[in-house]
Amino acid sequence: MPEKQQYNNILKQLLASLFVMVFFFACSSKKAVIKDTSLYDAGARFEEVNEKIKKKDYEKAREILADVKARDTSKEYAALAQIRIGDTYFEEGEYEEAVGQYEAFLDLHTYHKYAPYAQYQVAMSYYKRISGADTSYSLAKLALTEFEKLQKQYPRNPYMEITDKRIKICKDTLAEYELYVGKFYLQKGSYTAAVERFINLLKLYPDSSTESEALYSLGLAYKETGDKEKAIDALTTLNEKFPTIKLSQQARELLVSLKEKK
Repeated sequence: MPEKQQYNNILKQLLASLFVMVFFFACSSKKAVIKDTSLYDAGARFEEVNEKIKKKDYEKAREILADVKARDTSKEYAALAQIRIGDTYFEEGEYEEAVGQYEAFLDLHTYHKYAPYAQYQVAMSYYKRISGADTSYSLAKLALTEFEKLQKQYPRNPYMEITDKRIKICKDTLAEYELYVGKFYLQKGSYTAAVERFINLLKLYPDSSTESEALYSLGLAYKETGDKEKAIDALTTLNEKFPTIKLSQQARELLVSLKEKK
């Protein structure tokens, strides 16, 4: 399922719940409305917000939501308004502002029914900005931290399946960065530093998409340091775990050379 469609489905679930809440609130307070027509109708204001967001009028939507936060005496709509303010920034691509709004909600409503959604959106605000491994290390790290926080703090959240996939992508991005730096050190001749990077990659991100290349590069780095035994170990592990890939053929050729020189 495309990422945009997945996000829309999540948002539809939130809006559907809000609609039920608005309907229930309106029915339960019908008599009070008849007695006092001056009561603030937060539900109606939320409907206005949804229309503004559909039209991408995010600034006006935020003005209405700020009004709801200030005037809703039940405080239930005020809490939801905080989330929707975050959503307007998220939809607008203003991810730092979105994080601030979602985190403000979570600080006050850690166990609210929409807390898992807010936490998911915090993670997504970092995830959406991940691009290449060489430029997105910090964002991938933050996204990973927030996705793992979601799973730990809200283990029954409805986003588990997609979160697992995105955690894998974050870890692959971080592993690619370690490989990128390690290969830079290898080409520069800083073999000990390269070894440290490749070992760090394999330890922190096992089964990453770069594991085979990391093992091969580790073998090369150990070879250059003169540690043939560890070079052989790394290349043998590569050959055993990934016997059919092209890199394993190169590893086998290098293993023959290393064993002949022992």
